[in-house]
Amino acid sequence: MSRELRYEIKMVAQAAAYARIRMLMRFDRSAIRTLYPPRRIQSIYFDTWRNIALEENLAGISHREKVRFRWYGEAKTGVKGTLERKVRENMLGWKDLLRIDSTLAVEGQPRRAFTDSLRPFLSEGWEDVLDRNLQPVQWIRYDREYFATEAGKGPIRITIDRNLRTWDQRNRPQLSSKFRAPTPDVMIVEAKCAEGDYDALKDLMDDFPMRIDRCSKFVYASSPNDGALASQLSI
Repeated sequence: MSRELRYEIKMVAQAAAYARIRMLMRFDRSAIRTLYPPRRIQSIYFDTWRNIALEENLAGISHREKVRFRWYGEAKTGVKGTLERKVRENMLGWKDLLRIDSTLAVEGQPRRAFTDSLRPFLSEGWEDVLDRNLQPVQWIRYDREYFATEAGKGPIRITIDRNLRTWDQRNRPQLSSKFRAPTPDVMIVEAKCAEGDYDALKDLMDDFPMRIDRCSKFVYASSPNDGALASQLSI
């Protein structure tokens, strides 16, 4: 498993403030640059039938985990992606990644069958990741832009996520993206850095006119009323 320990800071505002935030970044003293082209990201999130991952997030448990299958692009079936186990320990986080090189069906796949389709690819250290009564619960899609700056000892990476779309799978026999769930029209700014660069990260994010907050797309999808409140910026 690959593992990179890092700090993460998130901010959220109404999507209409995007132009203001991009202008701020272009003139920021840290010389924020585009890292690589934007991508559309899609993910299937897993949870137990008792919504344990959701409840731990809402309760603010210091150690919590999420499991998801993620891929890039517009495709809804015949996709190649990565199984991810995302771990949060207070303000630090890391991801364990397992690349799935075979194509998988998503749209129209029975939920249990989709989970089972991942099992043959579980290598050493991954055997128990899907053996905790996990099942697909959310289908989430958004568009991400990537930026970076050398403000700290190493690169600080910034992403902007927009056009969030979610489809609740909890009461569906098959995975489907036909009926959208209500989600707010928000823009999520996230900055990440290595463990030793937190002070530089905080200094950088202090230039943004948004409050630092817990913000989870998984919560927006699973329990919209408990999602982070967007900072309302003048535009």
